[in-house]
Amino acid sequence: MGKVLPSLFAVIVGVVLGATVALLWVNPLDYRWVDATGTWFGGIATVLTLLWAVHVFRKDQDHREEERVLRHLESLSAERRQEHEAAMQAAEVVFELRGGGGYGSGGDTKMDSIHIHVSNTSDRAVSVVDVKLDEPLKFPGPLPLPTHLPPHDSKKITHPLVPVSGIPKTQFSGKPLTIYGALFVYSINGRTWARRVGEAPYPHVDAD
Repeated sequence: MGKVLPSLFAVIVGVVLGATVALLWVNPLDYRWVDATGTWFGGIATVLTLLWAVHVFRKDQDHREEERVLRHLESLSAERRQEHEAAMQAAEVVFELRGGGGYGSGGDTKMDSIHIHVSNTSDRAVSVVDVKLDEPLKFPGPLPLPTHLPPHDSKKITHPLVPVSGIPKTQFSGKPLTIYGALFVYSINGRTWARRVGEAPYPHVDAD
């Protein structure tokens, strides 16, 4: 449509001028004819003005729409960049689950404590707000949470367990606990995240 209107404008102008010259050539110059021709030419000029106004309006509207779409795309790109940066920052908080002490012998050994190692390598303070152990691991009471870590710091949290059997002795006494896991919930830079050992963090929404 943008290319059609200027072409149409040029064609109409050419036709009007050509017809006017032809009529002047064929007919003698008469004041009534000149007056009628002027009225006719003025009407055509009005139509052309309206067509040109429509063309300019539509072109302006198209330009505004292009700018709106561009701003929207830029906003989406900025949001994705911010989300990526936040996820990268959350990934700088690393958790480890390690076996604690226990008692018994042979196949009747039971673990009664556990170690949680938290390492914050980011430049932001971190608050650990919850630790959800996999069954059958259970805390006998609430953890002393939240616990706070400054930037570039680490902490070991040791807490009793309800005695549980079936854990290999090779995972006692500070060794990595791999037979069971846990979900760690923490906040950094105003956002709450959750992650498991060896897995990427994701935004956490408390369902309670």
